[in-house]
Parts: sequence; structure tokens; C-alpha cells
Amino acid sequence: MNQTVYTNYWVNRRQNIRKEHGSYQTEEEAVKGIETWWEIQKDKYSNVTKTRTNTGALEINYGDDNYFYRVEKRTITDKLPTRSYKLKSKGEIESLRKQLNLTDKQLLFDELPEPYRDRLIVAMSNSITPREFLYSENGEPSVKINELKDLRKLA
Repeated sequence: MNQTVYTNYWVNRRQNIRKEHGSYQTEEEAVKGIETWWEIQKDKYSNVTKTRTNTGALEINYGDDNYFYRVEKRTITDKLPTRSYKLKSKGEIESLRKQLNLTDKQLLFDELPEPYRDRLIVAMSNSITPREFLYSENGEPSVKINELKDLRKLA
């Protein structure tokens, strides 16, 4: 079953980097995902411009022409990842915290207040990716759990 989606990409022209940030059912949701990410990161841009390219993509520039977001319409054959989630039990959370040796200031996705969890799901367009990170008390992603595990293996 084919489905039309709108995918966010962050583009860095200087280093020729293009990172996919998630796919959404509508272009409006894709733009909201970008704006929510800025909100989470506490980024405030006063000179945001939106430009439609010849190919129909929407480019969102936020100050420096070398860095921008691009929303592209594309067709996929799979369903979009789910945005619903079930919280881990208190025992599962305690076990994972102990396994990762977390400080009081490092939080798992399941420990965040609901508004933070909801914003992260909007920004990352699914409920799977946000579980891959540790967070500050303000819901800001700090490090990927796998990267933390790798660093501890080296120590």
C-alpha cells in the first residue's frame, strides 16, 4: 500500500550533510515537528524564511544559508512508525537506570513528564527514536544510550 508522506531533512551545506529527521502525514505536521524541535532545544530564531523550491520541496532557513531544513513529499510502501507508547514499569525503569549507572540528572524517556514526552514524539515523528536518548530534567536530549554504553566499554 503506497502512502504519501512529508519527510524532514536537516541540511548542512558546508560539510555536505543531510540528516533525515522523520516523516509525517502532512506538510503542516512536518513543519510543526521542526518548530517543536527548536522549542525543545530552546532555539529562538527571528529570521525564519520558508521557500518553495522548483521541485515542490519546502525549505526552511533559520539564519545561515548553509544550514536549513527541507521538507520533501515522497511515497513510501510501509506505514509510518507509531506515535503511541506504553510506559515502562517502575521496576523496568529502576533496572535500566542501575544498568546504565545514571545520575539523578539523567532521565529516561519514561521518566519525563507527559508534555515533554509528547513534544519529543512530535519532533521525532515516532515513539521509538525518543527512547534511544537520555534527557535532562527539561526534556532536552543529552546523549544516545548506545553511545553512553560504548563510552563506558572504553573506560
